[in-house]
Amino acid sequence: MTNICKLSLCNELLSAHTTFKIGGKADYFMLPQSVKELASAVLWAKKSNIQFFIIGGGSNLVINDEGFRGLVICTTKLDSIKIEESDGKKLLVCGAGCLMNDVVAFCENDSLSGLETFSGLPGTTGGACYMNARCYNKSISDVLFSADYIDTRTGKTGSYKMNSDDWDYKKSPFQNTDKIITQVSFSVHDGEQSEIKKQDEYYVHDREHKGHFRYPSAGSVFKNNRDFGEPSGKIIQDAGLLGYSIGGAKVSDWHGNFIINYNNATAADVKALVEHVRSVIYEKRGFLLEPEIIFK
Repeated sequence: MTNICKLSLCNELLSAHTTFKIGGKADYFMLPQSVKELASAVLWAKKSNIQFFIIGGGSNLVINDEGFRGLVICTTKLDSIKIEESDGKKLLVCGAGCLMNDVVAFCENDSLSGLETFSGLPGTTGGACYMNARCYNKSISDVLFSADYIDTRTGKTGSYKMNSDDWDYKKSPFQNTDKIITQVSFSVHDGEQSEIKKQDEYYVHDREHKGHFRYPSAGSVFKNNRDFGEPSGKIIQDAGLLGYSIGGAKVSDWHGNFIINYNNATAADVKALVEHVRSVIYEKRGFLLEPEIIFK
């Protein structure tokens, strides 16, 4: 197990590994090169009574300013992509650390259609699966075929076959469990490369136009709730909160559901702003918005 220590970085600044660019240092930080290394790291942490958590692209995450007292395992080296056939379906099999942008680029290059709406989505396939990411009215669960995982209770690997009953809006069967996603398989089909490229470019440009990449952020902060009648961004905008800031964190001037790091924001700034927005909306509308970003 001492080999795990040798493979780890000590006091790694976690702000470098999140899209919000916020967060203190981790005692240990590891980039496993294989599922076997990932499993060994988890086993080492458990036997050493050290806390651990998994990070992918860090796109939906706010790390504590004091950092993390334990081991952070980053999956971005688990980035293989290959095409397989199963049950008469064409599958794109991706390591959990594959960036969604790389997956989309692979599809475009190989004339594979089905994932265009995820063009420009930050983060990894594992994170997108875990959160059941939703883009332009299409969820990961709509294209998921299967997912492999490690059960941290037993150290054994397993495979999950898609069952729509297990999924909901921004919810997956992997949340709040001991399972770490290691590989994701998407259902894809042959398409016309020029049309796929056209769609990819459209969604990326639309994200740019909406200001997704102007400042460091974690994307949408709050889940939408159909019971509220309007998207969370519209609710926040109508409450007069566009541009409202606490410290270096600010509700963006152009979209109510984006909180941006516009001036060296801390995790405490973001958390305080999230709670302020929830409080204001509760006072005005009588319901609490549900955050989708994860505070660690």
